[in-house]
Amino acid sequence: MKYIYNLSVLVSFLIIGEIFISCNNTTETDEKVTAEMPAEEQDDDVQDIEDETIDEDSQFIPPSPLQIASIFNKAGMNFVYELPHSPDLVNNYTSKFHQSVVFGVYSSDLAYCIVNDKYDEASSYLKVIRELGNKIGLETVFQSDDIITRFENNIGSKDSIISLLIHIQENTDDYIAENELDDLSVIYFSGAWIEGMYIGSKTILENTDTKIGAILSEQITIAEIISNGIKNMSNKTDEINDLLDIINDIIDTYHNFDTVINLGEDVAFIDAILNDDEITLLANKIIELRNTLIQ
Repeated sequence: MKYIYNLSVLVSFLIIGEIFISCNNTTETDEKVTAEMPAEEQDDDVQDIEDETIDEDSQFIPPSPLQIASIFNKAGMNFVYELPHSPDLVNNYTSKFHQSVVFGVYSSDLAYCIVNDKYDEASSYLKVIRELGNKIGLETVFQSDDIITRFENNIGSKDSIISLLIHIQENTDDYIAENELDDLSVIYFSGAWIEGMYIGSKTILENTDTKIGAILSEQITIAEIISNGIKNMSNKTDEINDLLDIINDIIDTYHNFDTVINLGEDVAFIDAILNDDEITLLANKIIELRNTLIQ
């Protein structure tokens, strides 16, 4: 089985709307070109990305935690200190499965802090990510460079901090690929996605803003990618099968919404603007999933 990390998911988000610029190499000129592109050409690009990411069951193409956090940040979500999972609870997780999931959870929390300029909190999350990485077989990723020192030396420079986070992400992906830790990649990114969606969902329940609700709808495409990744894992425990069942339930719930059904079989994920009741149901399912994984 071949799992691949690339920026195709990030490209789809750029087509939908603006994303925090420092997370990618897109220039202002590129953004203007995208904005001026005829709608039908944008739709073609989205369809190409969907074909690439979903139809190939042998590929797992995950988003990065930074991408997820940036999308919700761009939607106007304010930072809420109570939402990220406390780094003080890192020792609650003793099984490889839970440590891998929470590695992803804390990765999203780290990104959430960085895009909101909460660098002291981000430093705490980076330290627990390094601690968990040592436990789940990613110790080399954090030993190759003095990550913590580099982070602390660059506090106040968002571009440098984001570059460092991308560097960590790339090192993690490379190490996973080189050491055939494919299953770990799926669980890690599942945790990162779940935490990002949890933060978004909690915010939505406080303010059912249409823009944020539409972004939540868009994330179902990522859920489908993660579901395919879990289905293709070589060794699935009962915990992993339970995770797959809950993610598939969220996907099925979305596709059975009247809003989605009424748009027809050719609905693109960017077309579905859910009503308040649908947003609330979907958000609560995501929150429930996150709470089943957190101790």
